[in-house]
Amino acid sequence: PEPQPETQTTSNPPPYQGGAKNNPNSPQQPETKTTSNPPPYQGGARGGLNSLKLPENPIQRLGIIHSFPDWIVELWLEQIGETETEQLCEWFNQSPTIDLRINPLKSSIAQIETAFKSQNISVSRIPNLPQALRLNGSTGAIQNLPGYSEGWWTIQDSSAQLVTHLLDPQPGETIIDACAAPGGKTTHIAELIADTGTIYACDKTANRLKRLKENADRLQMKSIQIHTGDSRHFPEFINLADRVLLDAPCSGLGTLHRRADARWHHTPENIQAQSQLQSELLANSATFVKSGGVLVYATCTIHPLENEQIVRSFLDSNPNWRIEPPTIDLPVQPSPEGWVKLWPHRNQMDGFFMVRFKRN
Repeated sequence: PEPQPETQTTSNPPPYQGGAKNNPNSPQQPETKTTSNPPPYQGGARGGLNSLKLPENPIQRLGIIHSFPDWIVELWLEQIGETETEQLCEWFNQSPTIDLRINPLKSSIAQIETAFKSQNISVSRIPNLPQALRLNGSTGAIQNLPGYSEGWWTIQDSSAQLVTHLLDPQPGETIIDACAAPGGKTTHIAELIADTGTIYACDKTANRLKRLKENADRLQMKSIQIHTGDSRHFPEFINLADRVLLDAPCSGLGTLHRRADARWHHTPENIQAQSQLQSELLANSATFVKSGGVLVYATCTIHPLENEQIVRSFLDSNPNWRIEPPTIDLPVQPSPEGWVKLWPHRNQMDGFFMVRFKRN
């Protein structure tokens, strides 16, 4: 699920803990919450490491310089090589951006731009995203910005907005958001279907669903029905939906700039366990889709075990499903297989994976 803006950290990434990479009991840094961005991380090499002899091994060297566990650095090196891994580490040590998603049922991009300009707040449009604006520089408290209380917009990173466009919900449809809280994509679905039809928003965490209801009320959405429970156990939804979105629980390795200490909380072992849960959720969510319907699987991680391997395993076990290549404008070319993987340093947005399946 997408990270929330209030989880932006005020501190620089904690120091390199190479030995902690396989120790789930290693000390964890407390997370702090703020509405302002943290100062850019200056990097270990500018903090006195120049005088030290760094390891020649790129895994250890990049881990020390940029404060990442060895296993994460190795994971990225295998996928994108040393130069891009360093760029990715640098991205994750910078202040997060804040993107807005304009509610077309209440406002327009032009109206929001005018309102923000009147208060000397700088925003910029984002290519390929018709509802998105990016805040430039300091803005103060989010809830005090023009149009917040009126429901003109909500905070949602660009990559998360792309997920709902990939789902491409249509007015009047029955749609299930299988892991909905805190509701960013749920309310986006409601906007795209003009708040007509039915959206079943499911999550097993009641407190997080409360946040979803607050967002839906602020945006004045009527099409959303909230269900508390585990999406592995909703037999009443079988063959019910035209479209299903599974924004699966994940390691969040695509959003490490929003929670700097999260890099030290994960191990290869707990990601393996996470992958098992994702597979179960995908298999069960697929049963909710009518014949000829659409299922979108998405995560905010860039770990193949939680993404590509999940997709391949699902297709191997479900011959009545196929990948449907995106028909929307994207900031990145889909893979030859048809899925979309967003790398933060390449695309200037949160790291995300998304794929659209069609039931035969």
